[in-house]
Amino acid sequence: MSDRLRAFLAVQLPEAARACTGQAIEILRGVTPGGVRWTAPESQHLTLKFLGEIPEDRVDALVERANAKLAGLAPVELALGGFGAFPSAREARVLWLGVSRGAGALAKLARLREPARVEIERLAAPESVAWTATEVVLYESRLAPDGARHVPLAHLALGAGRDPSEEFAPES
Repeated sequence: MSDRLRAFLAVQLPEAARACTGQAIEILRGVTPGGVRWTAPESQHLTLKFLGEIPEDRVDALVERANAKLAGLAPVELALGGFGAFPSAREARVLWLGVSRGAGALAKLARLREPARVEIERLAAPESVAWTATEVVLYESRLAPDGARHVPLAHLALGAGRDPSEEFAPES
């Protein structure tokens, strides 16, 4: 039996968006209990799909299928904004900074060890940062006592197989 790895697809954050998430963390620090484990800037991302445990020998086939699907999609204009919590602000386990423009993916900012009430509804999120996502990354999530480490396995281009003139072609 082959080795398995935990994997997910995500959009990487550019440096300006990471600065925005840093501001968001500072805002959230004021309303969260002690003991919050904040996500390191280099691990912050917008999760598109958690794939779970997959056989290591299936990664190449997964990359091939994902490339085929993503090649026909245009790059996505994104902007961060607005706070949220999972499962709810009343019993938060995960805090996130949402996407105010573009894909409805979530950027997870913090995991709370015990559910806690977090008054995010009264907070103003930092000023939005916009960028164009031109790729999706397949990551391996390596669990460790001090938190997960995300290792890029493949970079999958958005729009690699698109003809840009199709965007402006009149509809029949």
